[in-house]
Amino acid sequence: MLRSKVSLLAIAGAIAVSAPAFSQGENSAYKNEASIQAFENFVKTTSNGDDTMSVDLPAPSRALALYLASAAQGDPWSAPNGAMLEIDAYLPRLGQEGHLRAIRAWAESKTPEYQVIHLDGDASVKQQVIARYLNAEQEAAAMPASPFALTPANYKFRYAGSGSGSSVYVFRITPRKKRAGLINGELWIDGATGLLIHEAGYLVKRPSIFIRHFKMVRDVRLQDGAPYIRTTQIEIDARFVGRAELTITESPMDGRAVGNVEIRGHCIALGSDLKSSE
Repeated sequence: MLRSKVSLLAIAGAIAVSAPAFSQGENSAYKNEASIQAFENFVKTTSNGDDTMSVDLPAPSRALALYLASAAQGDPWSAPNGAMLEIDAYLPRLGQEGHLRAIRAWAESKTPEYQVIHLDGDASVKQQVIARYLNAEQEAAAMPASPFALTPANYKFRYAGSGSGSSVYVFRITPRKKRAGLINGELWIDGATGLLIHEAGYLVKRPSIFIRHFKMVRDVRLQDGAPYIRTTQIEIDARFVGRAELTITESPMDGRAVGNVEIRGHCIALGSDLKSSE
């Protein structure tokens, strides 16, 4: 029992470390067309050693530049945009699970707040997995984005190919430094819009000796050329308790939609506990 509790705490810590890996934040260097053109020239330049790999084809180069520009402008899930949030968490070996449905809104301090609509499941999953993830989101929002952003300052980009018969371009990403919160993986970028539609990887630095593996996959569904639904899957392999699985689904909501939702509960505390009032 003690080993299981230690591993659950390790999972909670790993979730906290992982949150910055998917945060984008602002990067004002890529906010206009002139800087897009400059970046296109940069990624086309042949380089070696620790520098960014070359991208010789103009279409992938353009897609990457558009992605960096669009990332700098935020997304439907960042402040101040509200979102419907659903989290499913599962510990297969222990046969425990939990589910949360909530509205994420942003306070004036740019810290996310959560209005719980529905919460059920095993107490340990709700407290040590779901609540920890929400707490990690809040901590990530308070962190400076630049050390974790998917930019050439933090990552090397290597063009890996394109989707068959589509304008989707795949880039391998490797961190320039082995630092907590960074991932090794790949990005799929829509060539027409520069939007990131698939992201997958694993943490380059394990957050705990109790964590064997930490894998993350994120997919974005587009509607009329704009992001519509974002699904993030996190898989953690921990000693003693085995695998932990989280699926986080986010749907954009405007202020009017938030106001029309009947709230049956609210988030009282984050971190070590999560409760809902019915």
